[in-house]
Amino acid sequence: MISVKEQIDILIQLQKIDARIYALREELEERPKEIDLIKAKFQEGENLLKTIEEKSRNKKLKLKEMELDLKSKEENVKKLQIQLYQVKTNKEYASMQKEIDGLKADNSLLEEEIIGYLDEIDNLGKEINKGKEALEQERREMENKTAEIEKEINALREELKILEGEHSRVAAGIERVFLAKYERILANKNGRALAQVLHDSCSGCNIGLPPQVVNEVRLGEKIVTCENCLRILYI
Repeated sequence: MISVKEQIDILIQLQKIDARIYALREELEERPKEIDLIKAKFQEGENLLKTIEEKSRNKKLKLKEMELDLKSKEENVKKLQIQLYQVKTNKEYASMQKEIDGLKADNSLLEEEIIGYLDEIDNLGKEINKGKEALEQERREMENKTAEIEKEINALREELKILEGEHSRVAAGIERVFLAKYERILANKNGRALAQVLHDSCSGCNIGLPPQVVNEVRLGEKIVTCENCLRILYI
């Protein structure tokens, strides 16, 4: 059997290992979230480009409809112009001429609208090409950053594996009752089961300790815990 003081010395060693283990586990939980954020940002850019491409497709469909409409109206004008020479009275001639002029005016407005659509489609095409280039650059950056983070995650996992083995080795030298108490506190205190006594206070919760408690810790004859945070005290 080893003394309580020796048990605490081993627990202090174990605490250093476990503090790093808890930090590694927390980091391993957070690092994949960085990858998710990077991918989400790329997805936003991809969705924006798809929206612009969809807008361009709709504009082209509308343009095709307008061009067909213009062609149909131009054919109507030609038919009326042929019929114009077949009318027999001035009244009929004037009426048909008015109809022709109205159709030509409508066609002129439609032509202007078509030109406007052509300009918009051209600008959207330029925006799409620029967006594709930027997205490809973002894709490369995303893949590089993701690969870098995944490499770091693997390194963290390797370190964690080594430390977990070290934990088992050191823990084997602690009596079961002490180890059980330590691990229970460790789980409840987020990886910090021990607290050093500094200036007669618990470094875990910064609460002042009664002189009797400090003396008991100094004697090292039994496990002494802080009444406030319940951590195992040591000097």
